[in-house]
Amino acid sequence: MTKHPVLNFLRILLCLPLSMTLLLGGGIPTRSRQIELEQKTDADSQQPFVPVFRFAVASDVHIRDASEPRNADRFAQMFQTAYRYSEAHESYKSLDAVLLAGDIVDNGADEQYDELNRVVRENLRNETQFITVMGNHEYGVGGHEGYMRNMHDTLDKHIVIKGFHIIGLSTDPKDTWHTLKQMHWMSEQLREAKKDDPEKPIFTMQHGHIWNTVYVSRSWFTQSSFFLHAIYAQYPQVVNFSGHSHGPINHPMSVWQSGYTAVGTGTLNYFEMERDIGDNTVPAGSDRAAQYFIVEVDAENRVRLLPFNLLTGEFFKTPSTTDDPEKQLVYFIEKPSDRATHAYTAARKKTNGKPWFDEGAAVAVQNITATTVDVTFDQAQDNVCVYGYRIKVTDKEKPNKTALEKEIYSEYYFEPMPETLTCKLEGLTAGHEYTVQVIPLNVWRQTGNPISASFRTVSES
Repeated sequence: MTKHPVLNFLRILLCLPLSMTLLLGGGIPTRSRQIELEQKTDADSQQPFVPVFRFAVASDVHIRDASEPRNADRFAQMFQTAYRYSEAHESYKSLDAVLLAGDIVDNGADEQYDELNRVVRENLRNETQFITVMGNHEYGVGGHEGYMRNMHDTLDKHIVIKGFHIIGLSTDPKDTWHTLKQMHWMSEQLREAKKDDPEKPIFTMQHGHIWNTVYVSRSWFTQSSFFLHAIYAQYPQVVNFSGHSHGPINHPMSVWQSGYTAVGTGTLNYFEMERDIGDNTVPAGSDRAAQYFIVEVDAENRVRLLPFNLLTGEFFKTPSTTDDPEKQLVYFIEKPSDRATHAYTAARKKTNGKPWFDEGAAVAVQNITATTVDVTFDQAQDNVCVYGYRIKVTDKEKPNKTALEKEIYSEYYFEPMPETLTCKLEGLTAGHEYTVQVIPLNVWRQTGNPISASFRTVSES
């Protein structure tokens, strides 16, 4: 960060091309169609998906030194599971690359790079290229010099593997994360990549999200968002990977499309959420987060992104509670270069529908005291993902006034997703009769009909 982020923001804003208003206004208008977030198999697609290119991508690995091995162990498991998946395919067994979109180590110390490189030496195979860019955490001790000494001799990358272009930008916190020179360079590289083949996806990465794209990008983003968005939006075939936020990759908004595709890469460290559920951005159990994507492209340039959960050792299942619990979650890009085929747009909100509780779903109140109560309830259903719940309490003496209101997450980011949730309510009045309502919220914050229960707090003696 620079010393005057507001001035930097204004400086960038004044330089914006007219096309940047598209981001502020919701993005480039597209003709959208909704497809389910599920894998297209040989049975339900017009032709089998046979990969011709495959890579793994993650960010926010935050490797520390050998005395704190947890994240290094998770990183090693990423290699192992990606190779195991690749080898299981008869048609295409190669893992062509592993990408890390920044915050690869926790503070840029040489000892942390040593631990990272140990994992790479022990796990990386000759067939696989290892490609990284810097995040903000690498600046803690070593900065550019430490990264270049321990990792690569260049900060920004343009690598072509089997005809597919991968272009990465390292951060430069002294100049609002990316310099004007870097962004000019990115524009040139994209122009050259498109000349090579205008139909193929072009994979780009930088550490910070583009503002107001993927989940948690409203809170955590690069200050270069406006320039980068204007650049990427000229190329619908761009599939951009970013991190920094630690948002769960099974959140439906982890993939966003409006002119190009943006993908939030999650974390191997701990979850962090958007500021929309009681300002609680780091929920209980947030360290149960270790996830990455396997990305595949076929000969028709179709792309599928397969989110993998290292803590379960399996691919993520769809977070919709209405789906088959064994259905794999897959984000599918039918034709990256054609905006009309992009499915992960704002139109999803209109087709989602409201969440609902099944018949027989109930609220139970327990452990009632003079001022507190535990509320336990069955999880709701949704066509895509139940995000959370609004819990409203009214006092029978003042039925038109909310006595207490609280929002909690559904814990969709854990697998298996719990069937019931319990929330402690505090600050009630002794000897009063209350009604508690539980209102389901989906990821678009659409609300469903509530379920409710009544109780009386304990009277003070």
